[in-house]
Amino acid sequence: MSRLALTSIAAMTAAIATSAASFAEPIDRVENDQANSAPVSAVVETDTDQTEVATAIATAQSNSAGGTLASQGEVSSTQTTSGTTSAVTDIQAGSVWGLSTGFATAQGNALTVGAQDGLTMDAEQTAEAGASVSALSALRLDSYGGNTAQSAIAAANAIEVAGTGNMPMDTRQRSDADVDAESSVEAAEVETALATAQSAGNSLTITGYEANIIAMAEQENTGNVRSTVDADIAAANWGVTAMSEASGNTASIQNDWGYGHLQGSQTNSGDVRATTTLAVGTFGDGPVVGSAHAVGNNSLVSNIGADAYSGVVQNNSGAVTGEVTMQLGHGMAAYGTSSAIGNAQSAYLCANCPVGLNAPISQTNSGAITANTQMRSTSWVGGMTGSATAVGNVATFSTVGGN
Repeated sequence: MSRLALTSIAAMTAAIATSAASFAEPIDRVENDQANSAPVSAVVETDTDQTEVATAIATAQSNSAGGTLASQGEVSSTQTTSGTTSAVTDIQAGSVWGLSTGFATAQGNALTVGAQDGLTMDAEQTAEAGASVSALSALRLDSYGGNTAQSAIAAANAIEVAGTGNMPMDTRQRSDADVDAESSVEAAEVETALATAQSAGNSLTITGYEANIIAMAEQENTGNVRSTVDADIAAANWGVTAMSEASGNTASIQNDWGYGHLQGSQTNSGDVRATTTLAVGTFGDGPVVGSAHAVGNNSLVSNIGADAYSGVVQNNSGAVTGEVTMQLGHGMAAYGTSSAIGNAQSAYLCANCPVGLNAPISQTNSGAITANTQMRSTSWVGGMTGSATAVGNVATFSTVGGN
């Protein structure tokens, strides 16, 4: 056999071996680059005299990228928004005898990734000055409503990752945009009512199972962030629950049976406000519950079965306010809770084997922190309980044995 033939066979053998190796360990690669400066709006309006069920769902995103990777994945992503993004659900009816629900979700930049065999990520999100993100979920019932649920969620930048395997990640989020989430209910009579509003300048959520997560996160928010819940109900037979939550920056890792590591910085200089206002005439068979929670910077690491690290440098200079106002008539019981925190960092470790928690925590607050709860009744109420908590910096850490 000639030398040329031998060389060709060797080359083919090497090529086949390389191909087989690539086939055995494939890598999914995604490169995403998105920029939007135009207004984005999603609106659902329903108006009827009577119906059994009323449902409205509106979702608006300036930039959106997401998917699931079955093999080892590499994702690089850049997203920028400078326009307005709004989602609105508006339900108006004489009577809704069954269930009435409204879900409004607005996000400036959204990235969602599911990883089944490891993930390497480099992601950057920017919401520029002049941009705005708003979500409104509104319900008005002139006569009667059975069970009602209204939800409004708004975020300038949002990253969500879930997966297994090795997951090194580098994320950078900056928001100069104003963010508003509002949920409102106006009704003559309902059986139950639930209204929630959640808003964030920057949001990072990572969940894992048998994953080794190492997340380097940088978050900076300068925009104003608002969450508002307003409920005006003449009669709520089985009670009302209203909750508002607002955060300048929030980052969390929740992982089972793998290493969890969150490190980086959170800086907030925008005003952050959560407001819940309730006016309920009668509530004879169920309680009225109102809560408002506002935080400048928030980070959480929760790990089960392996070591964990929580080391985020937090700096808040924006005003943070949580406020609950309740005007009540005659009813069963009422609970009002407001809280406001400049910087919050939590680390939780649960294990049935010897593992450890490393938590170098650094927090600086110079913003005004205010929590107010006001509860008033013009008639008899079975019980009234109110609380207000305001903290400049709070760090909580806990390790719990496997039993």
